Formats: sequence, C-alpha cells, structure tokens
Amino acid sequence: MTSSQDNRDKLPGVKENRFALNFESGFQSIGFAVLLCIILAAVLGFFSNGYFSSAKKSNISQTLSVNYERFGRLQTEFKLHFTVQPQNTDKYVVSLGGKFNEDFQPGSISPQPDSMYSRGKTLYLVYNNVNNNRDFSVWMYVTPTVPGKSVSSISVNDQPGITFWQFIYP
Repeated sequence: MTSSQDNRDKLPGVKENRFALNFESGFQSIGFAVLLCIILAAVLGFFSNGYFSSAKKSNISQTLSVNYERFGRLQTEFKLHFTVQPQNTDKYVVSLGGKFNEDFQPGSISPQPDSMYSRGKTLYLVYNNVNNNRDFSVWMYVTPTVPGKSVSSISVNDQPGITFWQFIYP
C-alpha cells in the first residue's frame, strides 16, 4: 500500500524511478567535488602539460638527458628535448628505440639531422661535424598515433641509454 505522501507527489502520466532519482540526488551532492578533482588533475598535468607530466631523465654517465611529457593526447603534437654533453667525437648518432617508431610520428626536428634512417624498430638521427665545445641539443616534435602506455629508449653513440615511458590518452 502506498502512503498518501507518495500519491500526492506523483504527477499524472509520469513514471518515476526511485532508484534513478536517489542516484541523481546522491551524485549531485558529490558532483562538485568530482568536478573539482578533475579540474585539479588537469591543472597538475595528469592529462598533458603540468607538474606531474613534465619529466627529465639522464643516463647513468650524465652524458645524455631528455625532457618530455609523461602524459599526452592522441594526435596532439608535443616536444621531446634531448641534450648531449660534449664528447670526443664530431659525429653524433642519436637512436630512438623501444616502441617509439610504432607509437609516434616524428614531425619537425631542430637542428635538422644530416641523415635520418630507420632500421628495425629504431630510428637513427645522424649529425656530422658537431661543435664539441658546448652541449648539443635537439628539439623533436612528435605526434602520438596509438593510445596507451608507450616505453621508448634513446641513446647517443652507443653510450648508456635512457628508457622512458609515456601514457597517451585517446
């Protein structure tokens, strides 16, 4: 038997679902907090540029470092920045391996390599006649082509490399 309160609140011709109404009411009470958490996560860099997304790694011998974004979005270009400490050679061969060739599409590279080729799953950038008096930096813009976690590696002239991961949101 229904109470007189339930009969009074119902509109003729409208079927109400108590579960749906209770769910909506409960979500409205926590909705602001959920929205605030999403905005805070975005500002801190959980989805792209920000405090938690920006990362820098160096190899064991401190001759190579890479600045990159841990989090990115599919089909949205972002920058990788490699820095090589001066070495006793005038030729640098930068190799990008792991899942880099499968998951990313290279865009503009500055400075332009003298030659660039791919062998297997590794992309090679060759720089000849490099000035050895100061750090050598390469800026590379890449576009993710596959969503999910991608583990890539970089090394220069067969020295110790760096392995780094990135998560790409769809």
